[in-house]
Amino acid sequence: MRALEAEAPSGVNLMRNAGHAIAAAILRSPGSLGARSVVVLVGPGDNGGDALIAAARLAAAGARVTAWASRQRPDDALVTAATARGVRWRVWCGEPRPLADDVRQASCLVDGLLGIGSGPPLRGPIADILAALPAETGQMRFAVDIPSGIDADTGAVDPSAFRADATLSTGPLKIGALLHPAVEFAGRQIALGIGLPAQAYAPLRTSRIGARTARRLLPVRPLDGHKGTFGRLAIVAGSSRYRGAAALATVAALRAGAGLVTLASVEPACAATAARAPAATFVPLPSTPSGQVEAAPAAAAALLSQPNALLLGPGLGRSDSGDALVHGLLDELSDTPTVIDADGLNALADRDDLLETLGPRCVLTPHPGELARLLRLTAPPEGRERLAAAQDLAAHTRAIVVSKGSPTFVCADDRVRILARPNPALAAAGSGDVLAGATASLLAQGLPAADAAALGVWVHSRAARIAGGRDDRGVPMEQVATAVGAAVNLRHGGSRRGLWRRRRRYQRQSGAP
Repeated sequence: MRALEAEAPSGVNLMRNAGHAIAAAILRSPGSLGARSVVVLVGPGDNGGDALIAAARLAAAGARVTAWASRQRPDDALVTAATARGVRWRVWCGEPRPLADDVRQASCLVDGLLGIGSGPPLRGPIADILAALPAETGQMRFAVDIPSGIDADTGAVDPSAFRADATLSTGPLKIGALLHPAVEFAGRQIALGIGLPAQAYAPLRTSRIGARTARRLLPVRPLDGHKGTFGRLAIVAGSSRYRGAAALATVAALRAGAGLVTLASVEPACAATAARAPAATFVPLPSTPSGQVEAAPAAAAALLSQPNALLLGPGLGRSDSGDALVHGLLDELSDTPTVIDADGLNALADRDDLLETLGPRCVLTPHPGELARLLRLTAPPEGRERLAAAQDLAAHTRAIVVSKGSPTFVCADDRVRILARPNPALAAAGSGDVLAGATASLLAQGLPAADAAALGVWVHSRAARIAGGRDDRGVPMEQVATAVGAAVNLRHGGSRRGLWRRRRRYQRQSGAP
């Protein structure tokens, strides 16, 4: 952020722009009750300056604004301008009650105490001010740039950190606010334009996956398409013990839009999947006495008939024959875009020679434990360390790495995409199978591996919200797999208008009349 500020064009007042953008965002927020009565917490630095400019703008818009400063800002033109607009200026003197009374009467509270240059632990007057805030008063709470008490790089949090309903980030979002536990304090995160030119953001290699990203990546569905148009996906998954994994992946793949999905597995897994997904086709494979697949890779590859994409691993279980099948299919179908999940990843944990040959056609979907096994770490990585581990694995394999968890990181080369939408409903068995099936389906439809991975994690998260509604526990994964269809169709819906939008988009991209 400091580098971006240093490159700002001469004559651009970033602080003024930030203050104006913050005030505008507060005024248009439906939860701020029109910002008719506002308390603004003002710190000693630039973050406090942004808050003061916002306070003046809010007062000019008719709000009754009280600014509480952590200490005096002597001879500060921003204080003079704010008070001239009618902002009531108060300085913390160690007595909690006056601040608490003002906050209880406010329709919204704005935290401008600390910015990205500070973090936990909180100390002095700022710690006392945050401790004095009433816990539940019903007003909308905004943080300027980042909630006070949060480390903008690591996501570490002081227990007394400001809890925001919305964080108004001046310029790009701060990565620490997307990590746990900080994300639990940040609320909805909104990036505000502050006058930096578009080209200033070009060198940034980290971005957030949101609805706008999903709409841009969603593959075109030509109106004259057939099942071959929308891709043939082969899934090698399941065992007699984990037959549900194959069913979840297959249902998710069909609901995500693949034209033809073929499951190659042992007979019990094929039967369980056929009951859930009769539109799929099946290649029964021989099994070991314990119920794992046992098939020659060359024979299995021939039965799969040159798919557009391949999914390896969900529910395969560990066996020498299963590991050999994974290794052999990666060799036999070396040019086929492939998603490798679960026991497919475990089969590669001791094969550095294979990992190094994967390349950008492959998507790896490890959870923290699998990530640790692949990199031979002593413990599953967490937080910023998990991001670093995922980047290391992406660099080592040249593949796309989807590091599952909250948040989810999609790493490719030196680029990182982050899905920061915590949802405990997805912390359940079968969740990864749904994600793998949806991602592989998008890969079969022709998306590049990095885009299929990014869209896949968004669709997976959105499907869980559709299936669970307001619930975040006890949401059956079979319902999430089914809801993948609704998630990928949110762009256009089923309306006549959506049909014509699809048609126009197809005509533009294909040159069709």
